[in-house]
Amino acid sequence: MFMESKERKEVFFTESLLKELYLINIGYEKCLPCHSFGPQIREYYVLHYILSGQGKFSRKQTTYYLKPGNFFLIEPNDLYAIYEADEQNPWEYVWIGFQGSKVNEILTKLGFGTHTRVGSVQNRAEAEQYIQSLISNDLLRQDHMLRIQGNFFHMLSYFQMDAATDYAQRASGSSKQYVDLFVMHVRNSYWNPELTVTSIAEQIGLHPTYLTHLVKMELRQTSLEYLTHYRILRGKFLLENTDFTIDAIAQTVGYQNPLSFARAFKRIFGVSPRLYGKKHS
Repeated sequence: MFMESKERKEVFFTESLLKELYLINIGYEKCLPCHSFGPQIREYYVLHYILSGQGKFSRKQTTYYLKPGNFFLIEPNDLYAIYEADEQNPWEYVWIGFQGSKVNEILTKLGFGTHTRVGSVQNRAEAEQYIQSLISNDLLRQDHMLRIQGNFFHMLSYFQMDAATDYAQRASGSSKQYVDLFVMHVRNSYWNPELTVTSIAEQIGLHPTYLTHLVKMELRQTSLEYLTHYRILRGKFLLENTDFTIDAIAQTVGYQNPLSFARAFKRIFGVSPRLYGKKHS
């Protein structure tokens, strides 16, 4: 089924060649000021990428103010996702619906977790080439399906939550499995102040010292460094894209003491979160 107007296009795929990861629909819209959508229950994942303009994405009590290059993911049966175009500079975006038996595993590899649904594409020029190829192809021609599916895979590889994913290419054997589990725990539960290297090691079934040894070998940093850097990266993103206070951001990324968050942030980025927030507000 295909729907099109001057400002909106959308196509739904009724057949899939692959079952592990496949497209449900592709759409594009240039929104009117303050145009909002949601909440709506879907049975598949929907990834939105902002091409131009601005808007906000809200889920429960959290609101993100997004700009070109940002993206947000809505998971199946999400009752809380709402997004709205800016009044002065409404956004233009594309969305891609997908599903499959390997979706959760693939999203974990890309860094998505229970509380990580918003991010920024690092190489916009390359990613947008694949996005453009998706929305410009004749999507209804069956002989284009392999090309469309291939471009979708290429495009999705640019939607990583952070840069610390190259371990997937370097790691191998049982150590890789343990490091994968460690990374998954961090990315899914970094917001929990009770999460520590020791608690993760206990859940994995390893001694904390041995876990740190494996992580150091695979990621070139200790377990605590990875956990701290990931929390601070999420805090940096919130500083850039929300109007949260420093205290609120610290709690959101797992710090009960805002001063500890501020010290870690300055150690990594060389500037306090307050000054960084003023510069990037």
